[in-house]
Amino acid sequence: MFKYKQKLNLLHMASQVTLNRMLIRGICMDSLSKKLEPKENTIPPILVYAQSLASIAPLGSASAYLTYALSYSLSSTVIAGILGSLIYFLWVVIGYRYSKVIASTGGTYEFARAGGGELTGRIAGWLYWISYMIYLPSATTYLASVVLPSEFSLTPITIALIEVLIPIILTLFLLAGIKPPLFYALATSSIEVILILILGIKVLSVTGLSIEPLALKVPISDFFQGALGVGFTLAGGGASFFLGYEAIGKGKTVGKSYLIAYWIAAIAVLFAAYFEIAAAGYSNVGVTNLLNITNYPGFYIAKKFMGNTFSLVFFIFTANSLIGSVLAAYVALSRLSYSLIRKDMLKSIFVVAVPFTLVNLIASLTGQYLNVYSITTEISLVTLYASHVIVSGVFPSFINKISRLQALDVLLAIAAVILMGYGVYSYVVPYSYPSSLIGLASLVSGILLGVISFTKRR
Repeated sequence: MFKYKQKLNLLHMASQVTLNRMLIRGICMDSLSKKLEPKENTIPPILVYAQSLASIAPLGSASAYLTYALSYSLSSTVIAGILGSLIYFLWVVIGYRYSKVIASTGGTYEFARAGGGELTGRIAGWLYWISYMIYLPSATTYLASVVLPSEFSLTPITIALIEVLIPIILTLFLLAGIKPPLFYALATSSIEVILILILGIKVLSVTGLSIEPLALKVPISDFFQGALGVGFTLAGGGASFFLGYEAIGKGKTVGKSYLIAYWIAAIAVLFAAYFEIAAAGYSNVGVTNLLNITNYPGFYIAKKFMGNTFSLVFFIFTANSLIGSVLAAYVALSRLSYSLIRKDMLKSIFVVAVPFTLVNLIASLTGQYLNVYSITTEISLVTLYASHVIVSGVFPSFINKISRLQALDVLLAIAAVILMGYGVYSYVVPYSYPSSLIGLASLVSGILLGVISFTKRR
């Protein structure tokens, strides 16, 4: 009998300990959830600007992404870049007009909702959600499997570990609150722009200046491909749209920060295009030879003109540029999830963390990094352009609700729809397997998620 009572007492004590632990965990989770909740008027304008600039990834754009534009427009990439910057500015103006009025955690979802109603908003919101969600593993897989091994000798196991650790570390960073990632973005993106300026000044002090990059030396079709390449290189600054509710100054701060970040990034990329062409001898042949040598002209030029130490720093911040861009997208995505799914920031972060980590885990286990990168990149771009088509398409309706609609607003919307629509079209037509199928499937998925969430909400 005594032993029986003793067992009961032990079981009771064990259950009490378990309950206490669960209670403590619950309190901790509740405390963390409250800490992470978006707080109105708490983020300074400089950090909103940092969110925009980091998401464009100035050094990553100048050192790696610019390669696509250079491969088409060659030594004419500067004037192609000027045109591309102005073309993409059509969407920037639309985003700016929306963000000045609508200050929320929902960003593009709220924009489309204001112009086209709840269903339209949810479809645009979920397309954007898919785009940003898939961008996270796309960029980090590219970093772990392509960028880092290009400079360091990494074993397959090391690459696999990096691939899995990145989403875990970024998630922990985000769980620290909104300000640490934004301060990190401010510091690193500012250094990126400074590094571009230092390298450019050094290159031009050696090569001298020339008006050759302002001449058209490629076929018109290649020139326009280069222009679009530069334009889409500057995409991403809209990550600040999702900080509207938290920004001090609300919509005015977001809109102003978006414009400033866009033009700083555009000038940095155009300057990089100029000095990279200068380093190649201001000729089409020189640019072609440069691209035959390297896929990272910025890094190659840094090593050639500034030596190993500077080039290593340049490389580290180029890699970090991708991390900064992913972190900015993660911040934006957590807030979009908060608006679309549930008003709980902790759960919204984990809604993103689980698929992000899962895709990277699949890539690390299979070793199919390039396939994962190419598929995720296509899905991300197609859904991004599709969401922009919707947001641009309902822009006149939005303007008509808040002020007097003018012909210029309609023309702006039409031009942006054509530009973004071309982005969707280029990935789906002409039909090719599996590329077109992936693009179509991602579009259908976004539409279905939008319809389902709209139906459940009702």
